[in-house]
Amino acid sequence: MRTVKQQYQHRMDMILDDLKVILHHIDIDSLESRTEFADTLATHFSNIEIACDLDSDESLGWKAFNTHRDN
Repeated sequence: MRTVKQQYQHRMDMILDDLKVILHHIDIDSLESRTEFADTLATHFSNIEIACDLDSDESLGWKAFNTHRDN
């Protein structure tokens, strides 16, 4: 079981993952455009919202999909 700090770190890692995809596609006008990791760019905004919801544990089971991480 993860500590609260580990849970927050994981949530932040997932948020950063989605932000990197959003930044990569920033020149695309439509939130409906497809990304390498989701059906639409809007999905990444939704993922961030879910990861920020401290009443939801959904994002705690996610794995990073962005292999171009800057650690």
